[in-house]
Amino acid sequence: MEQHASASDYARIVQAGRDVVILDESAPYRLRMWPPPPQRLSAEEARAQPSRLLRAGHEVVEFAGREAEMKTLRTWRDSCLSHPRVALGLIHGPGGQGKTRLASQAARIWRQEGWNTFHAVLRPDRPVRPAPETPPFGTGPGTVVVVDYAQEWDTGDLLGLIHDMSSPGAAPVLLLLLARSAGVWWQTLQSRLVRNLGIVPEALRLEPLVGRPSDQAPLFSEAVRRFAAALEVPAAPLPSPPSGLGDHSAFNQALTLHMSALATVLAAADDTVAPDAPDKLSAYLLARERTHWALLHERGLLKADPNAMSQVVYIAALTGPLSYADGTAALQAAPVELWEHPGRLIKDHAVCYAQSRADSVLEPLYPDRLNEDFLALMLPGHERDWPADLWSAQAFGLLVKPGGTPWTRTALTRLAETAKRWPHVAHSHLIPLLREHPELCLEAGSAMIVALTELHELDVTLAADLYGLLAERRPIDLTAGYVALLTRLTNIPGRLPPHERAILDAALCAALGEIGRYPEAAEYGEAAVARLRGLVADGTEECRDHLAAALTNLAEYRSVAGANQSALDATREAVSHYRALARRSPGAYGLRLAVALSKFGNILALRMGRASEALAPADEAVRILKGLDEADSASRTEALATALATLSRAADAHADGTLALESARESLILRRRLAEAQGAVHSPALSRALDTFGRALWRTGRTDEALASLVESVTIHRELATIAPERFEPILEGQLHHLFECYRESGLRQKLVPTAEELVALAQRLVDRGCQEFRPSLAVATYHLAVARAGAGQWGEACSAADLAAELIRPRATLGFVASEVALVRFLCGSALIRVEGRRDRSGVPDRLDEALAVYARLPVTLAANLRRECLDAFEVLEESLIAAGDDGWALGLRRRRIRRTPADHVNPRLRGRS
Repeated sequence: MEQHASASDYARIVQAGRDVVILDESAPYRLRMWPPPPQRLSAEEARAQPSRLLRAGHEVVEFAGREAEMKTLRTWRDSCLSHPRVALGLIHGPGGQGKTRLASQAARIWRQEGWNTFHAVLRPDRPVRPAPETPPFGTGPGTVVVVDYAQEWDTGDLLGLIHDMSSPGAAPVLLLLLARSAGVWWQTLQSRLVRNLGIVPEALRLEPLVGRPSDQAPLFSEAVRRFAAALEVPAAPLPSPPSGLGDHSAFNQALTLHMSALATVLAAADDTVAPDAPDKLSAYLLARERTHWALLHERGLLKADPNAMSQVVYIAALTGPLSYADGTAALQAAPVELWEHPGRLIKDHAVCYAQSRADSVLEPLYPDRLNEDFLALMLPGHERDWPADLWSAQAFGLLVKPGGTPWTRTALTRLAETAKRWPHVAHSHLIPLLREHPELCLEAGSAMIVALTELHELDVTLAADLYGLLAERRPIDLTAGYVALLTRLTNIPGRLPPHERAILDAALCAALGEIGRYPEAAEYGEAAVARLRGLVADGTEECRDHLAAALTNLAEYRSVAGANQSALDATREAVSHYRALARRSPGAYGLRLAVALSKFGNILALRMGRASEALAPADEAVRILKGLDEADSASRTEALATALATLSRAADAHADGTLALESARESLILRRRLAEAQGAVHSPALSRALDTFGRALWRTGRTDEALASLVESVTIHRELATIAPERFEPILEGQLHHLFECYRESGLRQKLVPTAEELVALAQRLVDRGCQEFRPSLAVATYHLAVARAGAGQWGEACSAADLAAELIRPRATLGFVASEVALVRFLCGSALIRVEGRRDRSGVPDRLDEALAVYARLPVTLAANLRRECLDAFEVLEESLIAAGDDGWALGLRRRRIRRTPADHVNPRLRGRS
């Protein structure tokens, strides 16, 4: 199969044999063809470093089992074929469970079936990304991109990868994430995907390979046979399984079983005894690594002796792969006990552990379990048969300190994961470091904070200190960690003081809302509001601002649930509290009061259809925000843009076109500023602002400017719809309907056919996806296409489209849906009109007139005036066309019949005498 790759203008593609590498000067990741062919070791290489046989990439032990998981992955893949888009899935399970092997096996089979398969890895230098866009790769049914260690990626980088993989009209791109857990980081990503992109990801928990202890022995024996062959050790008779096999659930895990099998083969070859307990396997295998370093040193192939090499390996185990410059900096920060230049030590390390990427150094031990166990064994405080190194504790403090280094996040995350299985790492090293430097949590990333909250050794005092720091200075990418920390604090055994519990509940309500867990957020919000109301009523005035904030957040979540009146009541109460606070300290509470007022107006205008009532709160919010000094505050800019948009809608409801236009213009300026600073995050809001501004311009008669703004809005939503069709295609569909009407009213006939064709295709996709509520919209779009083609002189196609529109709406009209009945009258009259004006199939005119009049006669006498007018307009236009065509008899007959079916107060008096 031929493999292709494409990249945008900021990237270049390097072809090296069968390996395709996308090198990008600005994106924080790269893509490689994956999986590569299995790497085969010679027996000599395997005997020198037996642990290399455990690496997933070598595939020494054949893939076995996992039939159900492979079927699940294939079902997920095939379900995405009918709707080209980006889809996202997760495989999660503890380290050593077999996630990488499963993904590799699936990718290899799928590649044979024509799929393009890639692996996304973070770049060691992690440059600042602008907002790139990479087209999808290759031909074939689709593309799969596997992302390992996904929990260590920033949510923003994962969302950027999703955006980069999207392209209109392309085959589906499936992102398959691999991670140890599906905890808060995954819930955060899920909520942002659903809320911002309309993507609903799927997750697969990978259970242990062995379901029953009795199944361990056959898999163990097969692994022994494979390792014996790789080491060229006679495997007959097979060594006996360890006595602990069947007694330890740890042996249910693929990696533990394979480590035990490898140790058993090595012990049999040396005529020694293999460890019989899972917790002793790593030390046994790591001793082989140390022996390998000693032999290389004795042969003169390494400058570093085993002691120095263990220290370099320790640094690599903490930092992970780095660029050469960062690798030398790490070795300079924590000097090993050998007077050699860091560059020499890097070269020695590469002799033992070749880098996986050409531009990185300090490759850690693999698999990850072995790497983590090496870290734990090097640090003092354990009682295993392995010499701890006092240097390692000092080196850890030198490597991980405030100020920010390229390896800080990785080192802290790896140590936190290690601490889950090695208590001394937590209580003797990680916890003391964070007590001394709690600000490190700001650099650590959510993955580390989440892992920290899972440690029994995390005490209340440190958890509270970290919470206070994150509450004050938390960057957005730490939201998942912040939620995990708050959850840990709220679950502390014992009784918290009422005001502390209320404040924690309020903070957790806000944080859960940020990641889209609205039901849970509302639950904590209700509890927080109840407690805080009581405290404020009892005179605890310092809780008033917490109460106002909790009410504001709770209103949002009530509104999401459709409880708009209770949301409005909560916002009104929040406004009253903020007014009281702002009277005492306008500088501190002016922004919050304005945000609450803006939300109050938004609920009225957007949720409850009471736009005219939103004018006063929106106007007050705008005046407050414009009076604040925070000219460069992103929060103020966001709040002002939102308040101005609400003010524009309210002003339009009051028929104040000037205020509506100026407010929309100001809102758009601010949205552009935010979009320039933060890119795709603000694209939906920018599109909405453009749409609001375009409609305001249209209502003032500035059609050319209006169309330019509306077209730009549609263009943004087209791009968004390629990323998240479920969320953005319905919005795009509404925008295209409006744009078509604007083109028609402007007389831009050349724009009508392509716009209507796009609209029909889009509405058809929505219906095909199961969104039956868009079937009437599909009928309207089809009728738009009929009108457009008639205007272009395409009479035959116009007749077919008009008849199809009537056919599409007829079932709903038959069921008595009044709006559909009115639409059917219009479409039937339109179909007749096209035949009259195009002089096509005029024999079909009477039947369409008869059906239109019959449907019209069924309409209720109390039909709304605007709907009655639509029907009458359709009849009158047709009558005039018939007269112009010389068919006076048809015209007069039509007029008489529809007047008889029209209530007297809706008949034009001048026509009564002619009937």
